[in-house]
Amino acid sequence: MTYSNAHIHRQAARLLASAGVAHEPVDLRHVVSALNLELVAHASAPFSSEAALEPQGDGHAIVLGGGGSERRRRFTIAHEIGHFVLHPELARPERGGQVTEAGRVEEREADAFAAELLMPEHLVRQAAREHGADVDRLADRFDVSRSAMRTRLQRLDILERHGS
Repeated sequence: MTYSNAHIHRQAARLLASAGVAHEPVDLRHVVSALNLELVAHASAPFSSEAALEPQGDGHAIVLGGGGSERRRRFTIAHEIGHFVLHPELARPERGGQVTEAGRVEEREADAFAAELLMPEHLVRQAAREHGADVDRLADRFDVSRSAMRTRLQRLDILERHGS
């Protein structure tokens, strides 16, 4: 099933509300807890992904690979939360392999969900009105990478044309 941007926006907003998150930067510990997920560091190879959503006991875990910046890790966790919310049937041990067109759509949806979760539109618009749409400043404020913030501002059509 393919989800609209409006559906993804609503799902992320509901999750933030249920986790009690009302300001930036989004505390992913509250979101993970609200979903009853675990965060687990993966110690052994091979593990071809930065993270994967996997069954664990009676629930699910986001299994994290090593490396990467903290901001990249936050986006990766939010991406896996997106899979949990949008594609729960995909929770299985990470296997790698060929990605299908349907898989590419699911990945784009999880990325869109991660952006909505970490950079909620209303908070980004408010911060941009109050402090300007400066990519660096907003990336710091939302604790995301500059590239993620730049993409978010472009998609919301509020990126300062003369700056970043």
